[in-house]
Amino acid sequence: MLDTRHKLSDSASLSKKEIKEWIIQGPNLNTVQSANQFGDYIGRRLKKVKIGKTKSGKDKFVDESVSTSQIRQVFSKMKMIEAKGGISDPQNRIDFLMIKPLLAYAVGRHKKTGLDRLKDRLGWAIETVLESERIPEQEKRFGNFCKLFEAILAYHRASGGK
Repeated sequence: MLDTRHKLSDSASLSKKEIKEWIIQGPNLNTVQSANQFGDYIGRRLKKVKIGKTKSGKDKFVDESVSTSQIRQVFSKMKMIEAKGGISDPQNRIDFLMIKPLLAYAVGRHKKTGLDRLKDRLGWAIETVLESERIPEQEKRFGNFCKLFEAILAYHRASGGK
């Protein structure tokens, strides 16, 4: 279980509604701004989170931010699927769906709030991609998923995420 006692344990940025809008319709100014805020949240704001005091009375901090290396495997999987032509191929569709367990593994391994919140957002996005039963629509949504993931990582890096 992740520590959610601190005030930064959740981010209002990139709500489920905004994720769904991005995946179905593509990015717009508001959703791009939310991706910017979320990238900042997982890359900078969670770097030094005050979680209480030590026995000696000093402030106790923990790093809950996401590093690029912690999600490299997931991002690489997405880029591989994209390079192979998307999710119309049944094996690529399976690989795409397997991004959810890869994210869950990363959360369990690193136990970081930022990773858990990223897992939530990308999970919502994956579900929205696969909601459509028509392959051409799924392909379009997959392209929007790729743009969303890339935007989050770009803003994460721009805000100082390592």
